[in-house]
Amino acid sequence: MAKKNVRVRKVPVALVTGTTKAGVWLGSIRVSGFTILVMSLTLLGVGILAPQLKILIEQRQVVADLQAEAAQKQADLTELEKQRARWDDPAYVRAQARDRLYYVMPGEISYLVINDTQVEDLKREKATAELQNTQTDWVTGLLKSFLIAGLGTPTPAQVQPVQ
Repeated sequence: MAKKNVRVRKVPVALVTGTTKAGVWLGSIRVSGFTILVMSLTLLGVGILAPQLKILIEQRQVVADLQAEAAQKQADLTELEKQRARWDDPAYVRAQARDRLYYVMPGEISYLVINDTQVEDLKREKATAELQNTQTDWVTGLLKSFLIAGLGTPTPAQVQPVQ
């Protein structure tokens, strides 16, 4: 077998260097095989661990929610036990029967107030210290009232049928 004499010609190549900052920065980047390996392993690790971390965080949230719910149920149970202890007291049962069912002990009289309304505090203006006289003519008012009562037309309720 004959060896072919292949000539390899080396040609010097100048790298493109930009005059801008981005061109200088891109020209200064040297990527080796080790750098590519580390970057790919890092991306692979993040890709594998991210879903697992999401599941872990969701599980922690569920556990926290369940613990809060258990604490609320325990507080409710404690309150119900206190209420049951109150109902075991005969004096409390008697007081509840009086309030809710309007029971009275023998010999007692119970009064029930219907339509009890609260008196509202009215804002009152302070009276002045000086005397005030109103200008009224009581004679004219009396005469007008007399004439209206005597000369007015009677209402149907005032007119009585003659039998």
